[in-house]
Amino acid sequence: MAWLIRILISATAAGLAGISIFLAIFGANIFYAMEIAQLPPSAPGDFGDGLFVLILAGYAALLAIPILFVIFLIFYKRLNMLGLLLGVGFGFWFTRLVQHVASWTQATSGDNPWIYGYLDMSAFIFMLVGLFFIKHDTKRFSLAGTVAGAAGGFLFAYGAVIASRWVDNTLTSYGYFGPIETTVVLVGVLLFALIGNAVGKKYRGKLNAHSALQESA
Repeated sequence: MAWLIRILISATAAGLAGISIFLAIFGANIFYAMEIAQLPPSAPGDFGDGLFVLILAGYAALLAIPILFVIFLIFYKRLNMLGLLLGVGFGFWFTRLVQHVASWTQATSGDNPWIYGYLDMSAFIFMLVGLFFIKHDTKRFSLAGTVAGAAGGFLFAYGAVIASRWVDNTLTSYGYFGPIETTVVLVGVLLFALIGNAVGKKYRGKLNAHSALQESA
């Protein structure tokens, strides 16, 4: 059972890390083109270097996923896997939240590079932050509980949206969600993460109390 959990967490972390690498390369290329090189916008139908970068990012992600999976599997106990998962998961959630709010409120144009380009690098950045800095529980924070809750919330909310579409006979896509459906998933992830954190803290408190009783006996 322990090895099954180890394989599952390593595979999930490798997959999410690969996606974050893909998005980071693409976002970094947009940032370089617009903020550093200040290249003029491409003509309609002209992908410029974008197509090459897209292919490069795709190959980099496909190469990184199996390599990272093996690394995570071998060094599972030495690496902060839960911190990595929390960081990259929060990065994806935060990116989608900002883009969703911007689209819903129409606060920015659909081609705003800060929202729909540079922000794609955030998942990779948050992944590194989680890996190196979010390593331990605190008095008000349970790392394992929050990660488990967020993952459960995503699966539950995503499954609820798909089931609703199936019942209404409107299941035409498993990936494209409307504004209300996206809100359901985002809120579901946040809510379950908070619940998971609360449950994790309570469980940790019981374990500490039990350990204290054993030491005093």
